[in-house]
Amino acid sequence: MSGGYEIVLWILLIVASATDLLWGKIYNHLTFSSIAIGVVTRLVLQGMPSSTTSLTAIAAAFLFFFPLYYLKTLAAGDVKLLMAVGAWSDTELVIHLGLTAIFMGAIVGLIILLNKKGLQKTLSSIFTALKFESKKESQMTRMPFAPAFLCSFLFLKIAEFKGWSLF
Repeated sequence: MSGGYEIVLWILLIVASATDLLWGKIYNHLTFSSIAIGVVTRLVLQGMPSSTTSLTAIAAAFLFFFPLYYLKTLAAGDVKLLMAVGAWSDTELVIHLGLTAIFMGAIVGLIILLNKKGLQKTLSSIFTALKFESKKESQMTRMPFAPAFLCSFLFLKIAEFKGWSLF
């Protein structure tokens, strides 16, 4: 990945994390503008093959992670953020970032649930979720997910630097 594109990804993930933590949202003007600018920038600077890589990564982010939005595992802004990451990177990074963030988010979410509800209610919540039983929106514990993407990106960059093979 080009250094300039990586800087854009750091800025995108930091801003999205800040808005998600402060206001509980990842704003459309951040994600949609990042998608559009990413595709156009790659087309202008590197030509059609690069913009095709961008569009493929955007489509992969949607196809892989929209079902998690449908199951209420991720919010719509989280999926759009992954699509924006795809505009500036490639399919491999989007999938690795999403999977790593979900893993990290699951661990943090489990810790939050244990802290808030205790072991018995946490296990009950997990079994309810596994059976896909409906819960009222007010009963669900919402967790900002953009910071998990930011931490995952940092982790993946450290792994790349250290030469670790994760996937």
